[in-house]
Amino acid sequence: MPIEVRGLTYTYAAGTPVQVIALDGVSLRIDDGEFLGIIGPTGSGKSTLVQHLNGLLKPQEGAVLVDGVDIWGRGTSLKDVRRRVGLIFQYPEHQIFEETVYEDVAFGPRNLGMPASEVDRRVREAIKLVGLDEGILTRSPFELSGGQMRRVAIAGVLAMGHPTIVLDEPTAGLDPRGRDEILGHIRRLHSERGTTIILVSHNMEDVARLATRIVVMNKGKIVLDGTPREIFGKADVLHRIGLAPPEVTELMRRLRLRGKDVRMDVLTVDEAREEIVRLVRREAGAVHPSGVETRC
Repeated sequence: MPIEVRGLTYTYAAGTPVQVIALDGVSLRIDDGEFLGIIGPTGSGKSTLVQHLNGLLKPQEGAVLVDGVDIWGRGTSLKDVRRRVGLIFQYPEHQIFEETVYEDVAFGPRNLGMPASEVDRRVREAIKLVGLDEGILTRSPFELSGGQMRRVAIAGVLAMGHPTIVLDEPTAGLDPRGRDEILGHIRRLHSERGTTIILVSHNMEDVARLATRIVVMNKGKIVLDGTPREIFGKADVLHRIGLAPPEVTELMRRLRLRGKDVRMDVLTVDEAREEIVRLVRREAGAVHPSGVETRC
């Protein structure tokens, strides 16, 4: 179920002195099973873009196609589109309103007209997917910790069975442990169930670790599109638009600026360690035991 964005343009407060061009002719294709990361400075158009993917915003110019069908075309049902593409906002726990966890997670499947047995199956499966025990289903969601509430809110989206899920800063405000737990569940959803994931994030380390492809946005346009190694290997471009690559990638860049022959596409701590060990051994091998530098 590919998603295509064609020449998408969107302006807030159009025609007024305070108008802001959020999207400026954006075109993008997202294939089945991708894990796409979308990054960019604040105000680059990331959230505006993803809100078009399931019809929360209507294009002012351009089109959005899901499985080859214009989601705003004549005869297209946005309800059907939203069954295919789910969207999880920042702080999704703010959308919790039912008296029990069970009722909250069941709300979406019930609205889709599913029979009670299917609703029950989906609720229990979704709760397990986000790492919560079924014993929590009878509790009030408002008695839970912030991280647990976040997972309940995400379970409510997962229970609807979307083949594509868009997450806009899903770990905002969580501590490192809570962030790692949420992202771990998202990664398993992608690897074990083949769900297409579109992740908007300001955390470069998370995107580098999880995404198979990254799109970089700036001033309403896509400025880079490639694999994590390709994108973070262009650290100078990222710096110019106000983004910092992962810390280990930045370390390699600074070593290169000091004349060290190191890779620029390092993404993980383990890779950085291997590269530094290689550098140290090579430089040590270039010096004779007597202290006289030799040529290699």
